[in-house]
Amino acid sequence: MADRSNQSLVAYKDGKPVAQGDTGTCQVAITGLAPGTKVAAGDYQVAFTDGTNTSDKVDVPAFNVPDATVAVTGVTLSQKTASMHVGDSKQVTATVAPDDATNKKVTYTSDNEAVATVADDGTITAVAEGKANITVTTDDGGLTDKCAVTVTAAA
Repeated sequence: MADRSNQSLVAYKDGKPVAQGDTGTCQVAITGLAPGTKVAAGDYQVAFTDGTNTSDKVDVPAFNVPDATVAVTGVTLSQKTASMHVGDSKQVTATVAPDDATNKKVTYTSDNEAVATVADDGTITAVAEGKANITVTTDDGGLTDKCAVTVTAAA
């Protein structure tokens, strides 16, 4: 196997270099391709170079550029506090920002399930007197918001 420690990988399109990796690495990033682009096998070639000598070019296999993703920047619950009686249920909803975030999945948890439980859809059920915090966490980024729940005896 050739010593690549003083070489870099170069990507070519139509015979012209379009990107070059760092010396000593076996990778190169082809940038500027639009999200969702399908690149056919052989549209790009790669070769190693030490600045003087260049290896034979080989075709890059077909690949797809991933669709653009929009990261989550925040999450807000519909209410910050809730007063409930034992046996009551109410639903809180999470609003994920921005509106066009790619992954809006959230998970609800209770820090005191002996007092209040929460379902996957944000429905809180008051189980016993006391206090509990309901937390919503985004799948993308792990961002959180909380609702402080106070449960009192049934009316």
